[in-house]
Amino acid sequence: MSTDLRYPGARPFQRGDSGRFFGRDAEAAELSTLWLRRRLTFISGPAGIGKTSLLTAGVLPLVNRSDVELLPIGGFSRGSSSPAAPPGQHTPYTLALLRAWSGQGTVPGLDPFTVDEFVARHAQRHDPSVVILAAIDQADDLFTGPRSRQPQRQRFMQELAAAMEHPALHLLISVRDETLFRFTEALGTGAHVRLEALKPDLARQAVEGPGCFDQRAARDLVMAIRTSHIVGPGGIERHVVADDVEPALLQAACARLWELLYARTRKITPRELRLRGDVNAVLSAYCGAAIAAVANAHDVPVPWLRSWLISTFVAPAGDRQDANEGQSRTAGLPTTVARALEDRHLLRARAGQSAASRIYRLISDRVIEPLRHAPDDIRPDDDPSGYLLAAERALTVGELRLAGRYAELARVAAPETDLVLHGSARSLLGNIAREEDEPDRAEEHYRAALDLFEAAMEYSMVALLLVAIGRTLIERGQLLAGINELHAAALRRPADTTVQTELSAAVQEFSWRLHRGDGPPNISPG
Repeated sequence: MSTDLRYPGARPFQRGDSGRFFGRDAEAAELSTLWLRRRLTFISGPAGIGKTSLLTAGVLPLVNRSDVELLPIGGFSRGSSSPAAPPGQHTPYTLALLRAWSGQGTVPGLDPFTVDEFVARHAQRHDPSVVILAAIDQADDLFTGPRSRQPQRQRFMQELAAAMEHPALHLLISVRDETLFRFTEALGTGAHVRLEALKPDLARQAVEGPGCFDQRAARDLVMAIRTSHIVGPGGIERHVVADDVEPALLQAACARLWELLYARTRKITPRELRLRGDVNAVLSAYCGAAIAAVANAHDVPVPWLRSWLISTFVAPAGDRQDANEGQSRTAGLPTTVARALEDRHLLRARAGQSAASRIYRLISDRVIEPLRHAPDDIRPDDDPSGYLLAAERALTVGELRLAGRYAELARVAAPETDLVLHGSARSLLGNIAREEDEPDRAEEHYRAALDLFEAAMEYSMVALLLVAIGRTLIERGQLLAGINELHAAALRRPADTTVQTELSAAVQEFSWRLHRGDGPPNISPG
């Protein structure tokens, strides 16, 4: 594999990729101007259209100024491997967002407890003229998951609405189209930018910009991505040229072609592209990699999943057809499969007739024939960090079985020396066990995670795990044992108000039980 990969491929552009991010100058300028001037701004679009890339690589460099406080980009999934929050103090959505906005993976002291309090305290640190720029990426995760979390969603939205009353806060929310109305109903319409697929000339800029393709080769590649070869009944063939270019397919093709041809040339020409740059084969590999990853996570055979995709989403005439999302199953498979293929930018969803319904189809006609010829022997990437992120997102949206599967894949793929990643996976498994009301298994995972973080000298996580273990023991009636764990956490984080509050409440309950004469406490060997 080349050591000079200038295109991100399947992953979004990151802040460090800003020098290689081309084709979205107009959108980046418009969005940065709105964010600086308006209290509430939305960017919407379907999955795979480039919202995250635009925000991180296009907009952040333009708003990083001395007269603003730019918070790290927030979301609802990252960091959910940390031990679960104390019941009643945070919603899981509040905790995840404050972890991200704090920039430390954990909220120092887990205090303040609400989004509006967090914003107010940040504003107190600055002159009133300083604007706080905050963003929530992949905000649609808030509304994915079990109905049982609806009260927590409502509470979070109330906190967010209260935070918007603070004049210093300028909030940018990135969300998929079908979920936008949920935020506008609660927060107001604000300013809105909808991100579309790339026009051909802008797609050529995205290809040429990093300096890997010459102008003619970039033009040829864009045309190859736009042109779909469709085979209908009786083998009748036709070619369809799309008006726009899907960024996900373009970046995947650029990354793979540059990886293949880098050793031969420092700039790809039309001749190199024609002789050695088979775009159809590249897109077939793209489809195969997406299918292999999803099949591995859901424990289904790769050839079977590929056949399901073709039979479900390719019409007899050879072009695309739709499938309606069900509450638990879509076209005969768990709905989590369709959502995972959407996250891998092979499927795309749009809103159905009702607000809660969604309709899936292939991301583009351009993947139909590559899908038919996708290899079934591609090994899923051994990406432990990617698996852990997928596990966190699955946990956030309430897909507990899938979260556990991804967490175990992260543990298998991670090097033995990566104690932090192993510890995070174990902690996440503990959170899953808590959600499934299995406190014994939760404690087992939390203790294993504690040992790993202790060895890695990550003492902040050690304290949080001690709190989680103490809380788990108390919930099982082992009050004194739980107090001992909370006391150990308080010794490690004496300034943490949440730890002190938890410890104080447990001691008060212990004293109350003794006063009532309920008998000796159930003391755990821990």
